[in-house]
Amino acid sequence: MVLTAKGKQQGVALIIVLMLFAILTTITLEIVFRQDRFLTRADNLLQWDKRYQYAMAAEVVAQQGLIDDLDDDRNNNAMVDDCVEEQWAVQLPPTPYDDAMLSASVQDLQGRFNLNWLITASGDQLVRNPRAISQLTRLIEQTFPGEANASRLANEMADWLDSNNIVDSVEGAEDPEYRNRRTPNMPAAHESELRALLSFRAADQPSEPMVWGLFTALPMGTTLNVNTAPPQVLDAVIGDLAGTAAVQAVLEARQEKPVTAISEVMQLGPLNGLSADEKNDLASLLGVSSEYFQVMVDVEVDGQLSRLVSRLHRASGEGETTSVFSRQVSPLLTPLEPACNPFYNADGS
Repeated sequence: MVLTAKGKQQGVALIIVLMLFAILTTITLEIVFRQDRFLTRADNLLQWDKRYQYAMAAEVVAQQGLIDDLDDDRNNNAMVDDCVEEQWAVQLPPTPYDDAMLSASVQDLQGRFNLNWLITASGDQLVRNPRAISQLTRLIEQTFPGEANASRLANEMADWLDSNNIVDSVEGAEDPEYRNRRTPNMPAAHESELRALLSFRAADQPSEPMVWGLFTALPMGTTLNVNTAPPQVLDAVIGDLAGTAAVQAVLEARQEKPVTAISEVMQLGPLNGLSADEKNDLASLLGVSSEYFQVMVDVEVDGQLSRLVSRLHRASGEGETTSVFSRQVSPLLTPLEPACNPFYNADGS
C-alpha cells in the first residue's frame, strides 16, 4: 500500500501527539513525586520539631527539679547529692503526654571519671598528671576489652590534652604520629575524644555501650562525688592509691546514708596507711555534691523516636544560675541510661 503525502503527515502528527503525551505524563508524574516527597519531608521536619519541643519541655522540668533540689539543700544546710534521696535521681518511665510518650532520666556527671584530670595547669601551660594517667589506665583495664592497651590509651590521652607537642612517654602520641588530625592541646570537650586517639581501634570499643557512662569531660578542678560514683570509678581513683579495701569501705559507708563530708572518707580504716600528703591529694579530688548533670529525654510520636541529651551546670553560688552548656540530638542506639549512673549498683547493693 502506498501512503499519500497527506497520510504521511497524519502519521507524523500522531507520533508527535504520542510523544507530547508521554512527555506530559512524565512531567506530571515527576511533579507529583516531587510534591509528595516535599510534603513527606515537611511532615518529617514538623514531626521532628514537635519531638524536639517536647524534649526541650522535659529538659526545662528537669532543670527546675535540679534548682529545687539545690534550694532544698540550702534550706537544710546539707549540700549533698546522692543516688538515693535526691529529687533528681528519679527516672521518668514512659509517660503519655498529649500525643507523645516521654521517658527521661538525670545522671550526675561528677560521678564519672573526668578525662581532664589528666592535665594540670602550670602557669599558662597544661602539663601531664602522672597519678591521673595511672588511674585512667586502671579504669580502662577494668572496662575495655582485653585487646585494648590501657597504658598506651591513657598516655595518648594525656598527650592529646597537654600543651606541648613532645611525646612525654614511649606510649604517647603527638601531632607527627597523627596523619589526618592534630592534637588539640587543650582540655577535652567530650569523652568521645577517646575514640580519636591514635591507638583506639574498633576492637577497643566496649561491648557494653553503657561503659561510656563512666567517663566525662568537665573542667579540670571538678571533684568526684563519692556518693554517686560507681564502683569502677571509685576503684580507679581511690583504689589506685589505697587499694580495693578502701573502695569497699567507701561503698559500705554510703550504703546506709550519704557521705556528708570528705573528712569521713579520710577517716576510714583502709586509708590509715596513706601519708598526710597522699590523703591531701586524694581529698582534693573528692567531693560530696555536684554541679554538673546530664538530662536524657526520649520522645516518641506516631512511632517516631528522638533522644535529646543535655548537659547542665547547676552553679551552687548565691545569685548564680543553672544553665545548659551542651545539647546533642543522638540516635537511640542504646537504652536510656538509668537515673544517677548506669553502674551505680554494680556492686550488687
